[in-house]
Amino acid sequence: MKTQINSYKDDWIKIKTTISREKSMIESISDNKSLNKLVDFLITAEDHRFNYHLGFDIIAIMRAIRNKILFNKNEGASTIEQQLVRTITCDFERSYIRKTKEIIFALLLKKMADKRTLALIYLNIAYYGTNYENLDKILQKFNLKKGDYLSHDSCSEIVSRLKYPEPKMKINEKMKLIERRKMYLLRLYEKHSNYKLLRIHGKYQNIY
Repeated sequence: MKTQINSYKDDWIKIKTTISREKSMIESISDNKSLNKLVDFLITAEDHRFNYHLGFDIIAIMRAIRNKILFNKNEGASTIEQQLVRTITCDFERSYIRKTKEIIFALLLKKMADKRTLALIYLNIAYYGTNYENLDKILQKFNLKKGDYLSHDSCSEIVSRLKYPEPKMKINEKMKLIERRKMYLLRLYEKHSNYKLLRIHGKYQNIY
């Protein structure tokens, strides 16, 4: 029990240190329109109730439990905050203890930064594949850097590699998965963008 508590403390110190460091690093780019579009792609792909939950998505969790019981189907239910916690702590163990810890830490993150800042921090430190261990490196793959204009295509290329990290050897099947994910995200983003049309003074305005 004592060992487990010490582990929680160590992880929390690591989380606080990382969030504090990353916040100071991204302050100057947090208003960049292209990076905000990248965050929107991330939300569309990974956590479409991002703006409404407190750090964990009870609807997604209950659906995942139901599908596991009824269909023996493993289904992800992690929010962006949970994925950020997992990335910082490097704890990928499949256990209820780890999942509970992840949810607790995800809830506590709201005291450290607003949700979109947390999403941008996650993008900044996420793993996109071999030799692409953070956002700067995956941007370099496409001859881009922070502050550059990011097209829809570039955003979908980047976010697709969160689910299917690019392998060291460009295995055909792996690259096909990335390409399929990319095309799926482009369609999904467009669909969600259309849902978010707002009527202002009798006209529709796309908030993306």
